[in-house]
Amino acid sequence: MKVLVILLSFFALVNSCNKNEKIYTIKVNSTKVACEGAVPMQCLQIQSGDLDQTGAWENLYNPIEGFDYQAGYFYLLRVKVETLDAKKLPVDASTKKYTLLEVLEKKADPAMRLHDIWALKEINGKALTPEQLEGRNKRPMLEIFIAEKRFGGNDGCNNLFGTIINVDESIIRFGMMGGTKMACPDMNLSSEYTQALQATTAYSIKNLELIFYDAQRNELLRFQKVD
Repeated sequence: MKVLVILLSFFALVNSCNKNEKIYTIKVNSTKVACEGAVPMQCLQIQSGDLDQTGAWENLYNPIEGFDYQAGYFYLLRVKVETLDAKKLPVDASTKKYTLLEVLEKKADPAMRLHDIWALKEINGKALTPEQLEGRNKRPMLEIFIAEKRFGGNDGCNNLFGTIINVDESIIRFGMMGGTKMACPDMNLSSEYTQALQATTAYSIKNLELIFYDAQRNELLRFQKVD
């Protein structure tokens, strides 16, 4: 009888503990983002549930114990999430504790290939001519920062900057653009270049060249990787 009581007490304790623990499979994004916790910080982004969602990332404000994160890779993880007693925690401390159980998958993010400096080579299918560059002290350039989802560079006259609103292994769309307001002798190239950027919906990378396309797959811009 004593043995039965001990066993029942043990199983009750195990079930009580398990109520505070859950096992999840989550996907981790290839870059962190700036976020606001108790202080400004960098957060992992995760998906759980429907792991085939596009762009539906949520910020994770907690660390994952035992997880050695490396930027530039997508991860599929099996994690244990414990709910802690808030009464035993410092003020503002999270009541969730994440622990890595297993790395199910680690896959390089193909969009990271864009993270570089690119010099404009062709526009709307035509190579830049000496006449187009005459009187300019710089060739149009594009610098892409994948982790921050932003870009910089110039249009051959003015410096440019802006956001990237969507990017994956073949799609890229730029958001609002800003820049300096200098006047150059000929603004045609600058105007054509910025219009092409705004019309870009897709890209490919071939032999150190970055090519931008519109929605009809017409080539808009061709860049050469800068060493």
